[in-house]
Amino acid sequence: MLNTILPILLFAALALAVIGAAKRFLMWRRGRPAKVDWIGGLLKMPRRYLVDLHHVVERDKYMSKTHVAAAGGFVLAAVLAIVVHGFGLHNRILGFALLAATVLMFTGALFVAKRRLNPPSRLSKGPWMRLPKSLLVFAASFFIATLPVAGILPPDFGGWVLAVILAVGVAWGVSELFFGMTWGGPMKHAFAGALHLAWHRRSERFGGGRSTGLKALDLNDPKAPLGVEKPTDFTWNQLLGFDACVQCGKCEAMCPAFAAGQPLNPKKLIQDMVIGLAGGNDANFAGSPYPGKPLGEHSGGPHQPIVSLQGKALVDADTLWSCTTCRACVEECPMMIEHVDAIVDMRRHLTLEKGSTPNKGAEVLENLIATDNPGGFAPGGRLNWAADLNLPLMADKGSAEVLFWVGDGAFDMRNQRTLRAFVKILKASGVDFAVLGLEERDSGDVARRLGDEATFQQLAKRNIATLNKYQFKTIVSCDPHSFHVLKNEYGALGG
Repeated sequence: MLNTILPILLFAALALAVIGAAKRFLMWRRGRPAKVDWIGGLLKMPRRYLVDLHHVVERDKYMSKTHVAAAGGFVLAAVLAIVVHGFGLHNRILGFALLAATVLMFTGALFVAKRRLNPPSRLSKGPWMRLPKSLLVFAASFFIATLPVAGILPPDFGGWVLAVILAVGVAWGVSELFFGMTWGGPMKHAFAGALHLAWHRRSERFGGGRSTGLKALDLNDPKAPLGVEKPTDFTWNQLLGFDACVQCGKCEAMCPAFAAGQPLNPKKLIQDMVIGLAGGNDANFAGSPYPGKPLGEHSGGPHQPIVSLQGKALVDADTLWSCTTCRACVEECPMMIEHVDAIVDMRRHLTLEKGSTPNKGAEVLENLIATDNPGGFAPGGRLNWAADLNLPLMADKGSAEVLFWVGDGAFDMRNQRTLRAFVKILKASGVDFAVLGLEERDSGDVARRLGDEATFQQLAKRNIATLNKYQFKTIVSCDPHSFHVLKNEYGALGG
């Protein structure tokens, strides 16, 4: 009897999983086009999963080993279950291999269950609390069902009563782990996560690389939206990345804004994007809400604005402006999701399309446009702090070993002390250096992070044109923001 039921359950679940995968893929494809290496990405996905992603997961040794056992055991057990029980290849060696896989999976599932007995506050609860039970039931059911195949028990052991019990157990486990992988549930991250790694929008992050610079907008393309207004304005592989979230809350635990009680939780923001794409509200979110914002008051849809300036929508504007763009969430995410890209994309829409930059942000942008520095100081005073230091100018020398990028610390008295000390060190060390002086403009970093991509690109291109006039080997700066934008973001604009 069991030999008749198991193939039906397995292949029915697989068929439903395939249908769910197609529906989910079409849902992601509602987003804007993105260039990806379709075949190459899929071929690179196993290494990205086993090496690059595992390096991040390995920071939590407990969960790393647990994931290897539970996930590795499940993949092996699922494949062998289809071969042995689906196609009926009742070979003793295959039977023992399936038994070993289910034991490995069961062991990992026990540690998952242990973590869920007293879960950290960052972990989402709700449906995730049933996942250990589903893993245990799947492993135990297939273990018992495989004992006759391995020759440990007679083929007719237990009769129809045991067959029915095992069928129920298999149906539970298979529906959660196969069917739920593409239709929605705790295992959704496994399917979406694998494809997210294959078609990641920052493929340069893999193989030991780094990618921290914000992506440039094509301001010359009249068809390209200026930022993201609604979920379908994201690129389709960004939407895929949102679906890969495992709701582990590591981003939440590392977010300085969340720790300070600001109305931002990176994990919930990603889940809000998932809700927005599918349509619905956040009433059933099983994790920590945005501080000070109760659940159930926000909703959205794929073609509805994510942020509304008149009333409630999917996300409030102050949630987006609470982000410091420090990328701590991105660095900690075991699924390598790009939270900051999404936040800045939505800020760009608010700033460029709506003219809605909060607090002092609008004043800062006006100052940058008028005076080339965020404080609104007279540009001619950029070197007042060094009036007695006889700084060498690049315009006079034409070339130098080192270009000292002063940055906007030149207008701040506290930072001026640092700049003076650094110049004295350079001179005492005999370093051949020069500064741009009045030719230097603000790097544009603050404009970009406030969503004003147009002002950033204008400032950046002027600085790049100035830099291209001179010869030097190294740029040094005491300003970490200038350092980052010069090193990681100017290159996309020809710097």
